[in-house]
Formats: sequence, C-alpha cells, structure tokens
Amino acid sequence: MTPQARRRLIPIIVLFLAGSILSVLIFGPKKPSNPKNQPIAESPKEVVEQQPETETTTPEKTPALKASTPETFTPKETVNENLKPFEVLSLATFNEDPLPVTLGSLTDYENWKMEVVFTQTGASISSIRFSNIYETVDGKLAWNKYRKDGGEQPSLDELYLLANTFTFNDFSAPVLSAYQIVINEQKLLLTSANVWKRIASTENSVSYEATVVDSEEKAIATIYRTWTLNNGYGLHVSQGVKNLTGQEFTVQWLQYGPSSLTVDRSRYMDRRRFRFGWELSDEFDPNHAAPIQSNDFLYEFTDTTKDIETTLWPTDETVDDGFKLSWFASTNRYFSLAVMPNMNDKGEGSRIITDKIASVRCRVWGEGPTEFVTSGLYSPETKVSGGEMYDITMNVYAGPLQRSVLDNNQPYIALNMRDMVLYQMSSMCAICTFQWLADFLGVVLTTLDQYVVFDWGLAIILLVLIVRSILHPITKKSQINMQRFGKVMQTLKPEIDKLKQKYPNEPKRVQSEQMKLMQKYGVNPFQMLGCLPMFLQMPIWIALYALLYFMFDIRQESAFFGIFQMIGEWPFLADLSSADHFFGKFDEPKVFFLWNITGINLLPIMMGFIFFIQQKYMSPQSMATTPEQASQQKIMRVMMVVLFPIMLYSAPSGLTLYILTSSAVGILESRRIRKHIDEMPLEPLPTDPAVGKSKKSKDKQGRAWTDAMDARRKKVQNKAQKRNFKKRD
Repeated sequence: MTPQARRRLIPIIVLFLAGSILSVLIFGPKKPSNPKNQPIAESPKEVVEQQPETETTTPEKTPALKASTPETFTPKETVNENLKPFEVLSLATFNEDPLPVTLGSLTDYENWKMEVVFTQTGASISSIRFSNIYETVDGKLAWNKYRKDGGEQPSLDELYLLANTFTFNDFSAPVLSAYQIVINEQKLLLTSANVWKRIASTENSVSYEATVVDSEEKAIATIYRTWTLNNGYGLHVSQGVKNLTGQEFTVQWLQYGPSSLTVDRSRYMDRRRFRFGWELSDEFDPNHAAPIQSNDFLYEFTDTTKDIETTLWPTDETVDDGFKLSWFASTNRYFSLAVMPNMNDKGEGSRIITDKIASVRCRVWGEGPTEFVTSGLYSPETKVSGGEMYDITMNVYAGPLQRSVLDNNQPYIALNMRDMVLYQMSSMCAICTFQWLADFLGVVLTTLDQYVVFDWGLAIILLVLIVRSILHPITKKSQINMQRFGKVMQTLKPEIDKLKQKYPNEPKRVQSEQMKLMQKYGVNPFQMLGCLPMFLQMPIWIALYALLYFMFDIRQESAFFGIFQMIGEWPFLADLSSADHFFGKFDEPKVFFLWNITGINLLPIMMGFIFFIQQKYMSPQSMATTPEQASQQKIMRVMMVVLFPIMLYSAPSGLTLYILTSSAVGILESRRIRKHIDEMPLEPLPTDPAVGKSKKSKDKQGRAWTDAMDARRKKVQNKAQKRNFKKRD
C-alpha cells in the first residue's frame, strides 16, 4: 500500500469508528433463530379471553394488612380413596375480603431493603418498592434530608418501584402471579382472588391455598404458595400441587414470569433485556464443573416486541446443544427481576430449574411507548401419584445489578448471576464495547473512589491522568513523527507533482518513484504512528461509556463531593450517570431524534470548544499533498468539533467529564511536546543512494531507517561472501 493510500485510509478508519459507535447505540441484537415450539397449555393471548374481571387493589388505594401471628402451613393430607374418574374439575371459592399483605418496610430501611405488597389475586405480588434506592436524584436528596433532619416526609413515589401489577384495559397481571393449572388436560384459571385463601402470615412470610374439587365438591388437589422475604433482595416462593386422591394424575403449572421493567428517566437508550442462565450439557460438562453460562444468549426488548407472541426458551440452538435452564431474568439499565432454582444461602442444591420451567414464552401488550411484555413460565407435564406432591418451589431475585451484591452472596455466586451485570451497549457488536475493559475500568474506578480520592468525579479525573501518563511515550513519538512527516511531505510536494506530470498514465511508476524519494529523505511511513494514540483511547472511551451508563455504583452519585448541590440544590453534575444539567433539567424528557434530552447541558458544548482549539492551534502541519486529502482532513476536523459533542450530548456526564478532561490535558501535553519538537531537526538531509553506506541522519527516525538499510546490505554481503568461500573450497 502506498503512503498516499495510507494517508487516505486514516480518515476512513476514523469515520468507520464513529459510524460503529452510532450503530452500537442505535441497533440491538437479533434474537436466536428458529424458536422451538413446545407443547404448552395456552398462550397468554388465550388467557385474556378467559380471564374473569377482578378488582385489583394497590397499596395506594387500600390500607395494607400487616403480618399477623406466626403460623405454619402444611398442605392437607386427607386422601379420598373411592373417587370416580375425574369428569369435571373446578376450583373452590372463598368469600373473604382480599386485603393486601405487606412484608418488609420503607421506613425501617436499615433492616429491610424493600417493601413487598402481596395480593390474593393469583396469590402473587402487587408491588415491589425499594426502601433506600430512589427514582430520581432529587428524591434521593429529599429522603436523605428527611431521614437526617426530620420534617415533612417526601413522597413514596420517590422510592424506586421495581415492579407492580400490570393493567391493560380490563386485564391485570400481578407480579409472578399464578395463572393456570392443567390436571388431566382440564384447565383451571388461578387468576381470580376468590379461589385463593390466605391461611397464614408472619413478619416475613405469607401463605395462600387453593383447592381443586370434582363435580361432587370433593377435594382432588391442593395448590399452595408461600412467599418469604429475606432482609436482602431475595424472595422465596414455596409452591406445589398436592394430589389428595388415590389416583395418579398429570399436572402442568403455568405462572407469570419476570415481565419487562420500567425504562430509566435519564436513559440515553432503551436497553431492557431478557436474560437466561444455563448449564452445559452432560456431554460437555459431565461433572458440572463449568460455571453457569449467560452472556452469549439474550433478548433485547425490541426483539421480543417484533411478534405478539414468542417462545424465548427453548430454541433449536439450546435443544441441539443440550443446554439446561438455570435462571431467567428481566433486566433494565440498573435492576433485575429473576427466577432461579431453590438453592440455600450456602449455594447448595441443584443449579437447574428445568423440572419446574420447561419453556418460557412472552406476550406483547400495547404499542409504541406503552409497549409491555409479560412472560409465562410453563412447567413440564408431570405425573403425580396419589398422596404425592409436585414441588415447584423457586427463588426470586429482585434487586440492583450491583457487583458487590452478586459477587459476594449465595446462591448468586453459585449461579454465576454476576454475569447479569453487562457493560454492553448492544450484543450486535459485543466485541466493539470491550466488556473485559469495562470490567477492568470498573475495578480501577471503584478502587480510586473508595481508597484514594473518595469521590467519583475526582476518580474519573485521576483515571484520565493515569491513562494519559501510560500513553504519553506513544503520544510524544506520534506527534514528532507526524510533524516530521508533514514537513518532509511539504518539501517533497513539488517533486511529487513533477512525477505525476512526467508519468500521467503510470500510477504504479509514480508510487514507486515517490517511495524512492521518501527513502532518500529517510522517511519511513511504517513508523509514522499518526492517529494511534486516539485509536488507543477509543476503546477506553467506548468501554467507559458502557461502564458509566450501566454501573449501578455510580447511579445518582454526584461529582466533587456534591459542591454544586450546596448552591441552591443546583442539579449540575448531581448524577454522573446522566447528563450534566448545567442549566437545569426538564420535568419531562424531550425526545429529539435518537436522544432523550432531560436538560440543557454544558460539558458537551465545552468539549466541542476544546476540540476546536485542538484542531486550530495544536494540530500538526497538514500532510495533504492533494486537494482530495485536504478535503478529507477538513471533514475530519469538522466531525471532531461537531459530531462528537452531538453524539454525546445526552451521554452520562461522567463520560463527557472524562473526554473533556482528557482533551484539556492533551492540549497541555501537546504544548510541552511541541516545545521539545521545536528544538529538534525535523527535516533530514537527503541521503546519497550511490554511496555504499548511507550517511546516518541526526534524528531518530532517520537513523532507524538507515540502520535498517545498512543491516540489510550487510546481510546480503555476508551471504555473497559465504557463497564465494564455498566455491573456492
């Protein structure tokens, strides 16, 4: 490749990288192909047609019933021996007021991470709200002030609502609600509140029971669900079907799984996902020694909304490879709602859940911004002998995507649920977002914040200094080479123009002669690093972008010890995971093309100004030898000054702070390097190719070139001498 072609290639590469960033931001991955349709009871669409209208209650409308005297629940042991074959089955109904039950607390946040409200509708969850995690940074400041100084209590709406009952017209679906049971192919809906009876409640648990009866009102089976809340982010649902007869029957269980979560207000993009963890087949991992896998198989929210109904698990790929389902999760930018196997707090128990979840299907409701996706968990058809019980117990994680939680607690460690923390803009170009680098930067930033500077803003600035220091030798060498190369090419431009006039129809001859000229002046294009420092920083920018966008630890964390918030609660840099909001923020986000604008921001504008200064005053002498090259370089300068600030206008302020600081430090670094360059001879004297040994140039690049030529010449001479010596022998 000729030097001219290489110089043309540089702006093309830069434009390609910028286009790649835009592609990563805009497009999502495609879902796995060829979903495998398994025999299932009903689709969620059919459910709506059979769903009876029920009145749902929420904590805001109905006072919650607090836990009562502790009781233990044991399914009925009565066995009816002399029953006729099951002809008509139904569910017994109960006439009682279905008041909600509340476990946990929003005020006692030191002992409870969340408050969970349960409803008798489907014996399920009405809402999950955190006690010490907030919807907005303003809510965080208000609640912290209230808990410290007292006064008027802020609104409960400022505490983050992870999930609640989904309603669509006359249809409602509580969180993880029981939906249907199929006994000997007879379908019984479990969504009505009056088929469930609350039979026990304690400080941290609540139990419900439903009874299946035949045409003579004799009990055929008992269905039970007992919810237990721990003092972390975990829930345990002990559930099962007890066969009360002396006959065997076939049962299939269907319940709602994790549904799509809410979208973050300050989002730069919608990255809600459905995630799976699975164990490798016995053929590849007979000893179950490999960790649970997850990162290679996920659905973006847009994937699940392409069809009204979709089978998420299993697919042709998972069946062919023999994967066994371990856990299933719905995630958004910072949080997760996941179902997983019934393992204890020591990580003991089976890591797979295929005996309780054979398939996962989803159903899309609504259109546009109101689109919502519910999922259904279908158990395998299971034969239950008389007097036996089919156990469908599982655990639930309802909490943040926080490394310190998932890395240090069981059973999340055993299930490798740390992989739910994914610093990745899009799985379409997963390698382009440098997940491994984002993980490393997360460790570095956390260390700097917790042990060195104790502030996330200062940690980001210190990270800039570390990166610039590491890249300084390359940056210095690159700028020297570019300055020298530019001056030499300006010197050679008249001679290159003569060559083009001399050989107008022989481009290869022109390239060859141009190469000789460059060799004559000791310029080696392969040693011209050009934009290498910028290319080396691009992965850091992209990885840091993903890190600061998805890292829960930095969510709603202010910069510089919150000094700007002390000035009349100014929102500037109050949340490094969102835009900087220098001129305040909007009550409702404004959608502008691909951007979700939440306020007027200063840092991107300053970044464009810094780029302009770099281009105008700090850039090396132009290396363009043709009008086309000059035009390409001008486009690059405009792109840097205009395109990057526009692309990053609504990006996390932590990222724009990093790039702004890095650019400012780069200007100071360039000034220092230019002073050093001014003291160096950048234009080497031409060498005489007729001389047996080239005269060495005074500069490093020239010496490197002549040394390489001398070494080559000596090697050829030594080979010739050896051949002559052998001939004499």
